[in-house]
Amino acid sequence: MSPDGEFWLVLAGCGAVGIGLFVTAVRHWRRAQAMTGTPTSRIRSAAQGYVELEGRAALLDGPAIICPLTAHRCVWWHYRIQKKVKSGRNTRWRTIDSGTSDDLFALDDTTGRCVIDPVGAKVTPGRRYTWYGSTPRPARGPNAGAGGWLGMLTGGRYKYEERLIEVDSPCYVIGAFRTQRHAGSERDDDIRAIITDWKQDQAQLLARFDVNNDGHIDEREWQAARRVAAMQADRQRRDRAAEPGLNVMARPDDGQPFLLAGVEQAGLVRRYQWQAMGYAAGFLVAVGVFAWLLETRGII
Repeated sequence: MSPDGEFWLVLAGCGAVGIGLFVTAVRHWRRAQAMTGTPTSRIRSAAQGYVELEGRAALLDGPAIICPLTAHRCVWWHYRIQKKVKSGRNTRWRTIDSGTSDDLFALDDTTGRCVIDPVGAKVTPGRRYTWYGSTPRPARGPNAGAGGWLGMLTGGRYKYEERLIEVDSPCYVIGAFRTQRHAGSERDDDIRAIITDWKQDQAQLLARFDVNNDGHIDEREWQAARRVAAMQADRQRRDRAAEPGLNVMARPDDGQPFLLAGVEQAGLVRRYQWQAMGYAAGFLVAVGVFAWLLETRGII
């Protein structure tokens, strides 16, 4: 390649790096601003829409959520397995397997419970493990003997990484909050369902509504049965309306940040702010190098 070609290639690379650093800095700063600019709500009184919650992570009823590599019990996990690959004098880590949990779990505060759907969230885990071994799947956990950094130095060809949010750990989330109420039904449908249920036990139906004891329900007695069924349907509908709804937090549809963390909010805000400043500093360095390259050619 000619010197001119190399120059423009380096210049383009420097510009691309600068743009990438700038975009990343803005993204991290936007996340920090979303957190500091949104007041923390209580689940019991949270408004519908973009909401910030903080509490403790909890499992829902049903099977436990288990990390694939270490079998830790948790509410969210991500893992990655990489293999050391040599190409000439260069060595790099190539990902051969990875996965991320999409199981629902709960956030509890002192006022209620909210179901968290983690799909699409930018997750900051509360616990991180990295260790090394000689097999495609780990034969031991991260705390066993030489599984840590010593494992890499002693010839570990595989690197295992696991990130998780533990049960009962601090949990922070900001996203789209909604409360799902019981699906309503028509009053006439409720009445018909009650009468259909009564018809399953003819003896009980006759004992309750066969006033003249003639062995069958006449039209007047059916009218009385329908009035009783209507009163029971109205009572059931009032009970359903009084039941608390199911609170759910998920990814916003309008592109606002959806953040989930297994750490407390204050530490997470500081982390995003420092990262934003670090990327911004890298951007300024890239701009300086870009300008210097142009100056050396007399372009500016």
